[in-house]
Amino acid sequence: MPLRVSPLRPASVGLAAGLALGAGGPAGAQDTAATAADGWSFGLTPYVWFASLEGDVGAISGLPPASVDAGFDDIIDNTDIALMLAAEARRGRFGIIADLNYLALSADGDTPGPLFDDAEVETSTVFGTVAGFYQVLAHDRVGLDVLAGARIWYVDTEIDLSTGLLPARSVQDDEVWADPVVGLRWHAPLGRGFFLAGATDVGGFGIASDSTWQLLGTLGYRFNDRISARAGYRHLDVDYDHDGFVWDVELSGPIVGATFRF
Repeated sequence: MPLRVSPLRPASVGLAAGLALGAGGPAGAQDTAATAADGWSFGLTPYVWFASLEGDVGAISGLPPASVDAGFDDIIDNTDIALMLAAEARRGRFGIIADLNYLALSADGDTPGPLFDDAEVETSTVFGTVAGFYQVLAHDRVGLDVLAGARIWYVDTEIDLSTGLLPARSVQDDEVWADPVVGLRWHAPLGRGFFLAGATDVGGFGIASDSTWQLLGTLGYRFNDRISARAGYRHLDVDYDHDGFVWDVELSGPIVGATFRF
């Protein structure tokens, strides 16, 4: 049977401080010209990501993975969030972005068959994306960046099996892998200070994960040249399976935050 998220404890609590993909969004033509004249520019975006988690998690070869479903209702009930500090560094049309995330998951439920009574799963996950980008379009109406880099994962999973036909058992395993990724970022002013911004990438290609991809979209308001606020939605998917270790999950949920440029 699939593992059920316990209602007594947070299903996922994430804390991240890093340089986030799509955090600042591509600059417009005027911003690019100013950057070329002044050298490097930087942006910081602290924001909250209410990330649910759904998918299959496994660490024992020969046993089926646990199915975990920590939906939006679980997030609200247990104050399960991912907190991020996002940033980018840009000079002219070139720049660097990265994304560092931490996620902790706890779930419990029944195990398949009578060998064990039930199980408790705990995972700690650190994943980060590092990429360089180049601005291919700088216009008053839209800015577009292309990017290429890698997403690196570290996942530590512990499964505690309680006594059934067999005595209680605890199994722990961890995996580290890296996936190449390519993607786009965009920024489109709407007028009166409002704008749309987003990012998407795809990767894995069977090199480590079978696949990984993400999509981010936000609606923002620019108070002045240095401060803006935004809210939207982010979805991240990864499918990794190696020697019985399974991390085939989707992370998704609303985000809200503010950007500071200097």
